[in-house]
Amino acid sequence: MRNQLAILALAALAAPAEAQPKPKITVAIFAPSVEFGTATARLAYVQALAKAIEQNTGLAVEAQSYANLAALKKDNVDFAIIDGPCVATNPGWRLLATAIINGASARPYALYASTGTEMQALKGKRLAYVAAGCNDAGFIDNAMLESEVDSAFFGARVGKPDLTSAIAEVASVKAAHAVFAPIGAIKGLTKVFDTGAVPNPAFVAIDTRLPATTINSVASVVIGYGGAGALGGWTRPSRDLYVTFASRLRRLVKSALFATPEPVRIDAKDVLIEPPTIKDHAVLGVRQHFVRPSGDRLE
Repeated sequence: MRNQLAILALAALAAPAEAQPKPKITVAIFAPSVEFGTATARLAYVQALAKAIEQNTGLAVEAQSYANLAALKKDNVDFAIIDGPCVATNPGWRLLATAIINGASARPYALYASTGTEMQALKGKRLAYVAAGCNDAGFIDNAMLESEVDSAFFGARVGKPDLTSAIAEVASVKAAHAVFAPIGAIKGLTKVFDTGAVPNPAFVAIDTRLPATTINSVASVVIGYGGAGALGGWTRPSRDLYVTFASRLRRLVKSALFATPEPVRIDAKDVLIEPPTIKDHAVLGVRQHFVRPSGDRLE
């Protein structure tokens, strides 16, 4: 009887410890500029990353994929993979890592078209773009076109949910005539001109009220995560990468640049020295000359 009571007491002490749930966090993804190809592939990536975080931190991790940033913000997720331009327009998030694509933390973009290499051939045509909801107009007009093209240049702008569908709108659907995309991401279209680099997605802490130890542990796992597919890996972040791009989203007002004229120096001697002509004697003009012969007298 005494042994049975002891066993029951031990079981009662052990039960609360076993029933205590592990701390739970949510890791989400919103990266429409990355060519995952399908929504399923995008979700699979964040699920694999969540599993790696769970295994290395002991936290319970839930993975979510979002089609728009507003829904992600509404759900108050803890961590997220966020598109580069959206990180640039939301500086309040804590930056933990930057994605590596093709060995770099940013990708050069270009304007691609189905009409040829002349920009004027696109006047009045339809432009497909990724509707990320992070100052899309500033992305097109200022970051890509450097504030040099009138906003009414294109006849219409066709917003698509991700880069894959934006490219397809020009390359296969033929409902638009041009698209801005990373160099090397498109086949079958003609590059019109280069437009500059766009930072890759970042891994950020949305809920900054989390314990610092939790945030640092998750960041360490992400930076060491190799992964596979559209995102080749992660590196320690540089906020300057996103701050610089944020400045490119603003309209650039250009003014004419005038060259500074060379200074003209006057030597004081040039003013004080008398010109040589001032010493010349005046000569009166005469109409006739008379010669008086020597020794002769005129009667």
